[in-house]
Amino acid sequence: MVKVYFENLGNIAKGDVEINNLTLFAGQNNTGKTYVAYALYSLFDKDFEYNLIELDSIIENLYRDGFYELDLKTFFDSNYQKMKQEVELAFSKSLSFVFSANENEFEKSKIKFELNATDIKKELLKIEHRTNISIGKKSKIVFEVIKEKNNTLLKAILLDDTIPKDVIYDNLKAVLSRFVFHNLFSNSFLLPAERTGLNLFYRELSSNRTAILHPLRKSEINIDELINVSRYPQPIADYIDFLNNSFELKKLNSDFKDLAIEIQTEILKGKYKLEKDGIYFLPYKQYSNTNNFNQKISLHLSSSTAKTFFSLVFYLEHLAREGETLIIDEPELNLHPDNQRKIARILTMIANRGIKVIVSTHSDYFVREINNLIMLKDEFKSKPEIMQKYGYHEKMFISEKKVSAYLFDDNSIKLMEIDNKEGIIANTFDDVINSLNSSSDDIYYQKEADLENAKSNS
Repeated sequence: MVKVYFENLGNIAKGDVEINNLTLFAGQNNTGKTYVAYALYSLFDKDFEYNLIELDSIIENLYRDGFYELDLKTFFDSNYQKMKQEVELAFSKSLSFVFSANENEFEKSKIKFELNATDIKKELLKIEHRTNISIGKKSKIVFEVIKEKNNTLLKAILLDDTIPKDVIYDNLKAVLSRFVFHNLFSNSFLLPAERTGLNLFYRELSSNRTAILHPLRKSEINIDELINVSRYPQPIADYIDFLNNSFELKKLNSDFKDLAIEIQTEILKGKYKLEKDGIYFLPYKQYSNTNNFNQKISLHLSSSTAKTFFSLVFYLEHLAREGETLIIDEPELNLHPDNQRKIARILTMIANRGIKVIVSTHSDYFVREINNLIMLKDEFKSKPEIMQKYGYHEKMFISEKKVSAYLFDDNSIKLMEIDNKEGIIANTFDDVINSLNSSSDDIYYQKEADLENAKSNS
């Protein structure tokens, strides 16, 4: 697993999280959950600059001989710690870019990570890899990188030494980073809490402005003086880009389509249709007013639930791949408590099928349903009866060992206890519920007592 350490990030003075198959963030508002979610998204997606000086001699030998053979295990043992420090430093420096903020706002921020070196070495042996760079109309191959399965040797072949060295450097760095940081880097998809509004107004929130802004922010140009443009954090900008490209992306297919259908069937009672002029929702006829049945409703006229769930359904239907990371801020948005339970079940199924799921939630219903799924992972006599009664099936259940939960509180991140008997011990919700019950009891009984006393005195 990956463990990430944070220091002076937003409201968080110090804290760390270990990413599991399913990772939950809980806590009051303004405690740093979104800061961590955005930082993790950007770290996993590796869209930042860092140097790998260990490649300099390799590149020189490659341009001299046209061929270089590298033992990945030896390279890892010699260079991992230095590479890790480079990545940590570079990412910490990139936080102002990630959050579209002034550099001085993150000058004291530090982010570090910890990986299991033994697991990395095992993966180095397993991974099979072959990539190349080609140019021209005939796609002439000018550079190849090859690694066979069950072998730690990486072969780099340069077929044209007129290719700029920085092109070969960038390509080889990307390949080596993929091997060395295989358990850290992954394609990430983040659904922000603002997704309902973004799903409606993504065209007005032109991604072109962000496309201009972010590259310039990497340069030394003072962008704030050069151009007056709305600033979005990188995850929001990426989400807007995704929406603007969704018409083309719908040509892709995912192995998680069945879960997209389940959301549409069990929660939405309808499906989406994406056309060039926008997003539409098509309610299933049996759930509509048949006398006034509109087969195609523009998304802005649909229910709040339909507005909220478009991106998750689209991701599962077209984009989702095993090994990726899905980050969702408040999956319970606009959902009835019964549907909050249903989305908890679906997210555990996603986690069980090889996509790491990170969730930030304020919902007691959501967490309690996760607890049910943890408790039902074990075998006991009455389990089949309970499964039939409440509509559970085995694919929903998840081991407590595959779940991590964190409470954001008092400028820190605290690991929450989890066991197979109760699930997540979420005192943050229990305290509020107990306080609510206590206040309700006080109001009711004091009101009754006062009314009774008033009658007696009249």
